[in-house]
Amino acid sequence: MTFSFETEHKAREAAYANTPAQMIPFDGSPHCFVCDAKFTVFYRASHCRNYGVCICSSCCVTWNKKCVPETYKIKNEHTVKVCKSCNSLPRMFRRALLEGD
Repeated sequence: MTFSFETEHKAREAAYANTPAQMIPFDGSPHCFVCDAKFTVFYRASHCRNYGVCICSSCCVTWNKKCVPETYKIKNEHTVKVCKSCNSLPRMFRRALLEGD
């Protein structure tokens, strides 16, 4: 994959936009980032692939892996989990398109 940019500033912005989130270690985050529920052996954490925070199953939604940049290096997964916070903007955008706003 080759990129060409008019300015260094545009190149840096593209690099920031396509850099994968740094995943917060599970042991460093004992609670869900969204609802603050405590993780246990039976109530497991997942990572938000867009933001990197630890989230519970109640606070995540599933995206097609094509919704995140290729540079995120999603392995052989067809879907990825993201937090409801990351999902809110695309959901509002989609609603505005459908309603003609």
